Amino acid sequence: MTIFVTTAGVQKSILWSTHWKKSPLSMSSNPLRSDARPLVGCTLGFGAIFSAQLIARAGYDWVLVDMEHNPLSASQATSMTHAVIAASAGRCQPLVRVPSHAVEWTKWALDSGAYGLVVPMVNSAEEARRIVQNAAYPPLGQRSFGPARAPYAHVDPATTVLKYRDEISKDVQVIAMIESIEGLRNAEEIIAVEGITAVFVGPVDLRMSMGLKGGDGTEDEYLEALKKLVRISKAHNKPIGIFADGPDSCRSRAREGFDFLLVCTNKPLEPDINTN
Repeated sequence: MTIFVTTAGVQKSILWSTHWKKSPLSMSSNPLRSDARPLVGCTLGFGAIFSAQLIARAGYDWVLVDMEHNPLSASQATSMTHAVIAASAGRCQPLVRVPSHAVEWTKWALDSGAYGLVVPMVNSAEEARRIVQNAAYPPLGQRSFGPARAPYAHVDPATTVLKYRDEISKDVQVIAMIESIEGLRNAEEIIAVEGITAVFVGPVDLRMSMGLKGGDGTEDEYLEALKKLVRISKAHNKPIGIFADGPDSCRSRAREGFDFLLVCTNKPLEPDINTN
């Protein structure tokens, strides 16, 4: 699940727990429990390795290495992915948001060893299937084999390229962003695609597509759109995430049913978000 479960003061990652145990997404239809909180992540758009190390130790559950809205090269994204994992000893999980659906971006992101791929502007089931084709090894997809750097992104020194291909790659998250009227209209079909493991809502682009201003709001049509996406995701037992603006917004989104939250900043959140 996309949650942290706290037991006797010990936090265990449930989503993106690739290197500790298999994700139990298939074990329960309810990704939020009474003793759990959503995963909180941070955007990482600076190209400096030191910034990646700082964010990795700031208490976040995951980071988004953002190549879509930042001029990061494939080399920089790879270095930042490795820096996040090393600095946090694997506790902070790096996802890479690619700038387009093109296969080369998917190859570079996943061959870096990233724990997940975030793909923007997914508007149809056909687009979602092509993304899975590029991201998954056969038989599910047609990903080309060449993860030479991926083993070095993992804390287990016994990780090899074959272990990555045969075991770890099967747990890599493939996250489709729904952020347009067209994507909203086709949400049921997109989310149902095998190999799409989670959904992320881009609220600003979605609102612009709906003719609404600002990055958030209380318009009936917007709130209904969010409810629809949460409802469909739960029905397919797939986590759903969204941007949030600070602790209050994070708590509100969690109550609405969102499982993982992204704060659009390169600085740590207020400390209380980690305990509330």
